[in-house]
Amino acid sequence: MKPFYLLLIFFLCFSSLVQAQGTLSGARHKMAIFTPLYIDEAFDNAGSYQYAGKNFPKQTISGLEFYHGASLAIDSLNKQNLPLDVYIYDSKSERETLEQQFSKCAADGVELIIAHCSLADLTTLARLGADKKITVINATVPNDANATDNPYFVVINPTIQTQLEGLYNYMKANYTGRQVTVITRKQSSEKYIRSVFETLSKHYKDSVKFIFREVNDEIALNALGTTTQPTETGLFVVGSLDTDFGSKVLKQFAASSKNYASLTVIGMPTWENINIAKPEYKGVEIIYSIPFYNPKTDAASRSITGYYNKKMYARPSDLVFRAYDLTCRFGNLVNKYGKGINKKLEGTEYRTFFDLDIKPVYQNGKISRYENKKSYYLTYLNGVLKMVN
Repeated sequence: MKPFYLLLIFFLCFSSLVQAQGTLSGARHKMAIFTPLYIDEAFDNAGSYQYAGKNFPKQTISGLEFYHGASLAIDSLNKQNLPLDVYIYDSKSERETLEQQFSKCAADGVELIIAHCSLADLTTLARLGADKKITVINATVPNDANATDNPYFVVINPTIQTQLEGLYNYMKANYTGRQVTVITRKQSSEKYIRSVFETLSKHYKDSVKFIFREVNDEIALNALGTTTQPTETGLFVVGSLDTDFGSKVLKQFAASSKNYASLTVIGMPTWENINIAKPEYKGVEIIYSIPFYNPKTDAASRSITGYYNKKMYARPSDLVFRAYDLTCRFGNLVNKYGKGINKKLEGTEYRTFFDLDIKPVYQNGKISRYENKKSYYLTYLNGVLKMVN
C-alpha cells in the first residue's frame, strides 16, 4: 500500500475513533486496543507531520492496518447502539510506558484488551492482565508469552505446538495407516517439530506411520523423489518453518513428480508466505494449514474491500480483517458478559469472518492460558486452491 494512502487511513481512523468515543456517555462496558502506531515519531509536539512529502514510517504500517480494521468495526458496533467505549493505545508510545497505559486502562474500568503487539510487549500485558484480572487477547503472535496460571490471557493465533497437534490430527483423520516421510534438518526448531510428531505418534500408538529423513545438504536435497517406483503414492511433510527450504523441497519434488502415481507434500503454517502457484511446483499436491481463512464472499468482507478500492485504491490486508473480526466479536462479548468474559470464551457467539475454537490450556491442574485450537487446511494442485476441512 502506498505511503500517501496510509497517511490518509490514519486521519480517517482518527476521525472515526473520535466520533465513536465522543458520542458515548452513561454507564457502559469498556474495551481497549493496543497496536504499534509510533505516533510520537510521526508527529512532533505541535502535531506537525515529521516526514517529508508522501513518505511514511514503515514500522507504522502493521499497527495502522490493525488500527483501521478496528475503527471500521467500531463504526459497525456504533450502528448497533451498544453501550460500549473503545480506547486505543499506541503500544510504541515514547511518552508513556506500557505499564502507565495499562494503569489508565484499569483506572478507566476496561474489561478486555485486544493486543496487536510484539512478543516482549505481550509478555508485559499478560502479566499486568493477570494482576488486574483484565482479559488480554493476543491477536497476532503465535506464542504464549510465557503465560502460566493466567486465565486472563488468550492466544488467538495458535502456537506451533497447537498447530502441530492439529496437523497430526488432520493426518490421522485422512491418512491413517499410510507411511508419512517427514523431512527435516539438524536445526533446533526442526528437531522440536520432529519431537512433537514422535511424542504424538507414541500417544496415539502409531496411527500415523512416520519415517524421518534429514536433508542437510544439496546432495540429499537433490536426491528427494528420485528413488521411487512409478506406482508409488508419495506422502511427505516438510518439518521446517523455513519457507526458503520449503520452496526448495517443493521445487525438487515437482521435478520428480512423474516418479509417483500421485505426490502430496504437506507444509507448515508459514507456507502461506510461499507463492505456491509458481509453475515450478506443478504436479505436486500442496497442503498447508492457516489459523485464519476468509474467502471474502460475505457482505461485510465485500464492503471492506469495496471501501478500500474506492477510497485508497488498494486492497485491505489480512490484518484489517483480523482487527475487524476481533473488535466486533469481543466488543459484543464484553457488552454481554462484562469483566466475566474470560469465563465465556468457549463458544461461537458473534462469529464474524473466522471460526475460533478457544479452549483452556492446563498446567498442573490450573488454567495456564486460553488458546484458539482452530486451523484451516488448504490444498493446491495445478492452479486450484480450495479448503479441505
